[in-house]
Amino acid sequence: MKWAVALAVLALAWSAPVTAGTLLALCQGAAEVDVIDTASAVVSARVKVDKVPAGIAISSDGTAAYITHPDIGLLTRLDIKTRTVAATAHIGGQPFGIAAAPDGVVIYVSDWSGDRILRIDARSLAVTSTLAVGRSPAHLAIDPDGRTLYSADRESDEVSIINTLDFIRTAVVPVGRAPYALDASHPELVAVADVRSGDIALINKKKQDVRRIGGMKMPYGVAFVPGRGLLLATDQQAGTLNVIDIAKETIVQRIQLGGSPEEVAVDAAAGRAYVAEWFANRITALNLDDFSIVARTPVCDGPRVMALVP
Repeated sequence: MKWAVALAVLALAWSAPVTAGTLLALCQGAAEVDVIDTASAVVSARVKVDKVPAGIAISSDGTAAYITHPDIGLLTRLDIKTRTVAATAHIGGQPFGIAAAPDGVVIYVSDWSGDRILRIDARSLAVTSTLAVGRSPAHLAIDPDGRTLYSADRESDEVSIINTLDFIRTAVVPVGRAPYALDASHPELVAVADVRSGDIALINKKKQDVRRIGGMKMPYGVAFVPGRGLLLATDQQAGTLNVIDIAKETIVQRIQLGGSPEEVAVDAAAGRAYVAEWFANRITALNLDDFSIVARTPVCDGPRVMALVP
């Protein structure tokens, strides 16, 4: 049976060649990071970490992964090359969401119970500053230029906009109910998954106004497809990956996955999207041309978030 599963995975992967890359799948249940070779869709290494990991971010140079552990107030730095835990730091509170600044010097962590953002030295893992935001900040996203940070303040139904140069909260944007995940990689927009209201909020970065796209039960992950005018959004309750036409504000395709899909990540250069299927314990790869499934990789227990190594 194991051989049959392995052959099925390889057959799917070979059906559409992909540029070699590395994807890290963070498993909450197993307290483990699975290192996936995206070309072969095979787990090449497994790295144990402390219990209940929740968020992961990769340094801009691809050498380090930073992992949050809200249950024990811990931050972990993983050496990607050696695939070992390089350092840990007890930073207190409930560290949850995390974003790495493009300069490689700073990382930002949301403190779920403390209603604040921590600015942390990437080398020493020491907290250098804190900033109050809304209630229960979940995931974070940072602009590609590193100047603006966005926080999904879940229990306040709003997104905090933070100037990273001065580390001040410059604006608060009301969105739908229970914002959770964000993507700020688009040059003009920030996408926000509103878990309880079943919609996606699109924040205009310049005007800071909001459009909302409904039609989902419980969206949990969002990712822009560069140059295509598309946004991908997972729907955990429906078990689908939804393809959204941004201009038309319409869901144009629903791909049935199952397994409580949570995070979605896009590798535009390789022409792939990756979805973490939490309850199915697998990472599913899709072709960005037609969103057909090209590989399913079994991973450790409870994959909720992922990170592509640049």
